Amino acid sequence: MHICLLTPSFPPMVDGGVAISTGRLVQCLLQRGHQITVVTAAPLAHPGGSPGMPSGVVHPGIALHYGLVEDPLRAAPAVEALRVWVQAQHQREPFDVILAYFVYPAGYLATVLGELLGVPVVCSCRGNDISKEMFITPEIIAAVLTRSTRLIFVSASLLHMADTLVPCRAKATVVANAVDSTLFTPDASAIPAAPRAVVVGTSGLMRWKKGIDLFLPLIRTLCAMHDVHILVAGYGLDAAIDQHITDFLERYNLRQRLEITGPLPHQQMVHALRRMALYVNTSYQEGMPNGVLEAMACALPVVATDADGTPDLVQDGVTGYLCPMGDLDALVARCRTLITQPTLRQRMGQAGRRRVQQHFQPDQEAIIVETVLRLAYGERSEAL
Repeated sequence: MHICLLTPSFPPMVDGGVAISTGRLVQCLLQRGHQITVVTAAPLAHPGGSPGMPSGVVHPGIALHYGLVEDPLRAAPAVEALRVWVQAQHQREPFDVILAYFVYPAGYLATVLGELLGVPVVCSCRGNDISKEMFITPEIIAAVLTRSTRLIFVSASLLHMADTLVPCRAKATVVANAVDSTLFTPDASAIPAAPRAVVVGTSGLMRWKKGIDLFLPLIRTLCAMHDVHILVAGYGLDAAIDQHITDFLERYNLRQRLEITGPLPHQQMVHALRRMALYVNTSYQEGMPNGVLEAMACALPVVATDADGTPDLVQDGVTGYLCPMGDLDALVARCRTLITQPTLRQRMGQAGRRRVQQHFQPDQEAIIVETVLRLAYGERSEAL
């Protein structure tokens, strides 16, 4: 099949889990013999971006084009530019199906293009695209859910949320995120050392929805009670978040206890995770967090809030602990349990890695997505 993928970001761009997810899926679909045209946003200006990246063929079977996916509510002319460009591409090499990541803006743009070209559309709902946009563009969400040929949801909770708004379960498939457990592995060469500070960490872009108002008080409490070092393998999404973190560290004299790596190429994230003994996720909103999956693949126990798709990953009391969203006391208590019990950390971490290897592999994800794309193509062909 010739697949047109509309996505807000794509490697080597760095913008949270979406670039990781799209890059992983595209590689698997290429290996399965498909042709893919990726249409994405312009490179980001913040430190995670890589301005000046060229468009065009970057790998046999894939063409990559930047700067064509924009928010139509803020850049209306971009819709017309995208329409003209995609229509010309379709005339040269027809698309069999359009796959869009997130309901808005990519999902909306995909349904517009799908109806124009007569091509089936599969919209992949990834995270907070329902809960965030339902108050901003409720009519657009309803239109995308209704007009998409098929829908993919990254978790059962996200499907339930969407189905409550617009009945769509009959054409929906839950496809969990995946992680390369041959890249993300525990450090087999690690030699047990003398007792030292326990490294408590997290990863990815620090956004407000990630529960920064919980994470910072959490680490302050843990630092007051235990010999711990805090590692953030990532950086703040914007200057306001960076300043908020800086002010907090200075106010409570925690600068020497917390390390922020800044942007990391995805291939290097494993080295940061291997330094951790315990992984923490304090989010209020999650689709299915790549960071948690990567930590589990590295055999780290996880203490996380029960946001959205996170319970699909973390088995409470088996691979780590789940805490009610916003419950700082529960997060502190569970982290303290694992900080003081290294044997329990090891047992839960190993259980998490086994779970990832059994249920969250890239080839499993790609096979299900491919099946959904073929169903959409077949249904549109039958309709014609």
